[in-house]
Amino acid sequence: MATAKANHLPDLAHYVIRPALVEAKLMTEKHARDAVYAATLTEELRNIEVKIAATEKALQLGSFATSIQHRPCCAPKDRPDAKWIREKSSELDLRLRRIEESSKQR
Repeated sequence: MATAKANHLPDLAHYVIRPALVEAKLMTEKHARDAVYAATLTEELRNIEVKIAATEKALQLGSFATSIQHRPCCAPKDRPDAKWIREKSSELDLRLRRIEESSKQR
């Protein structure tokens, strides 16, 4: 997984966020059994969610909860499973697309 040094969302989305989201969407049950890999990917999703939330706030897009059911990025208590990681990735992808569409309209 890449580490972001850029603060510019289009570059960040292209080089860091999108690849991480794609990787998370490809998560399998076998990969999820690797505790270190799953924990690393979960942490990456948390970091992405923070960046997306900050951008939503800066763009004054309002609460994402109004457009789809928003669940905070907290993994299940024991360990994140492949299904949770894929669902969180899909949610973050939708939020990122919403930001990108909003930015094009401005």
